[in-house]
Amino acid sequence: MIRRALIDDIPKIVQVEKACFSVPWPDFLFKAHLHNPGFVVYEKEKNLIGYAIIGDADGKAHLQNIAVHPDSRRQGIGTELLEWCMDLVRLYGYREIVLEVREKNTGSQLFYKKKGFEERGKVQDYYENDNAIIMGRKL
Repeated sequence: MIRRALIDDIPKIVQVEKACFSVPWPDFLFKAHLHNPGFVVYEKEKNLIGYAIIGDADGKAHLQNIAVHPDSRRQGIGTELLEWCMDLVRLYGYREIVLEVREKNTGSQLFYKKKGFEERGKVQDYYENDNAIIMGRKL
């Protein structure tokens, strides 16, 4: 089930974040997004196992963060979260969605390509010890 993120979810979101990323976002960044209707979590049997944050960047929908706990991957959860985000931004009238992904994260790049995203460019040293690949797709 996908639902809006709540303040009580933050510790569990941070746990997922730490399980997924070598340089995780701190809790205050998640707290700063709580007002955002595009900050959602994925729960299964009352366990929070994923989340996504979609916002605005220069008039384009921007997927700011998305993660599924490693123990729950390859079950379609990332796809559900991404599709929910795309449906939301279509509702708000966006016609394009963009994101950044680590250059070394070829698995995620392949996931996005399968969902219709194309590589749009690269940002040197965007991440600690890595570049970012900018990807986007029309909605």
